[in-house]
Amino acid sequence: MLRLIYEGKLLRRGMKILEAASSVTFIETGSHRIVVDTSSQDKRDRILKGLERLGLSPRDIDVVINTHSHWDHLGNNDLFKDTEIINYENYRSLKDREIEILETPGHTWDSISVIHGNYIVVGDAVPLRDNVVKEVAPGVNVNRELALKTLKMIKSLEKHIVTGHDGIFYNNKR
Repeated sequence: MLRLIYEGKLLRRGMKILEAASSVTFIETGSHRIVVDTSSQDKRDRILKGLERLGLSPRDIDVVINTHSHWDHLGNNDLFKDTEIINYENYRSLKDREIEILETPGHTWDSISVIHGNYIVVGDAVPLRDNVVKEVAPGVNVNRELALKTLKMIKSLEKHIVTGHDGIFYNNKR
């Protein structure tokens, strides 16, 4: 099961980012309850209410996966006190046959994405639906060519894409 807890938000004026808060995704497998990205601290109440709608609290989550180390994606990690935190440095330690973690560099060097069923949760490897539609690299990146290559690889998987700041881009090819 995969559910979007918070759709994310990204407001810009030109190239200046005015507000950023990542999407927050819940995944339940046979062995784990996972939250991918915990958004910015100002979204704490939304995350708690989203978990509550699923009949859960932070103590019911046993794994948090951070797609990368930016503040707007890990600002509420502290809600999940006794939870294993997975990131680029230790993602190989997570053993769960129902998910796959891929390295997806370009936005940052330490970006990872999570595949579960017909979905891929990508953080800012694909921050907005427009990145997919227009096939353009994220505006913030460490290497534009690599970011575009990663975006094209993600698109080639033909999965529904949970974007970093814009909810789910549904793949209509199926």
